Amino acid sequence: MKIEKEFQFHGDRQAGRLLAGLAGAGRSDTRARRAVVQALCVAPDRSTPAELLERGRAIHPHLAPVTVYRTLDLLQSLGLVERLHHPDGCSSFMPAPAAHGHHVTCERCRRTVEFSGCAIGSLARSARAQTGFTVHSHWLELTGLCPDCRRAGAARGRAS
Repeated sequence: MKIEKEFQFHGDRQAGRLLAGLAGAGRSDTRARRAVVQALCVAPDRSTPAELLERGRAIHPHLAPVTVYRTLDLLQSLGLVERLHHPDGCSSFMPAPAAHGHHVTCERCRRTVEFSGCAIGSLARSARAQTGFTVHSHWLELTGLCPDCRRAGAARGRAS
């Protein structure tokens, strides 16, 4: 029970940060946008637009799919939400971290975890030297197998 309360507090704080970002950009705080933000922030990791629609309709029954997509696009353009791409071409979303970070996503269960540390500076310098581009930002996403899926795969292998 304590974990749920801590998570709910984190979700409320995260939602407040996203809604404040919308307000700071001069965007209106509609019931539909609030439902999308709240649905996004109560998720334990990343969410697909369909998952956000379902969760958001529990908050605002008249939430439309187009509103979910438009709100996600707006939040992403403001740097408040990150789009995670998956090998099958689908995307999911999660609140952008307050500090710079990256994600690793399990290829099997799609669990997504943020990790800190970034050694992209030398790669950006190399890109500039080779291309003349000045790199302003980057996006790094790693994929692999989480510990649970690796254990499940090893257990299946032993059972064979």
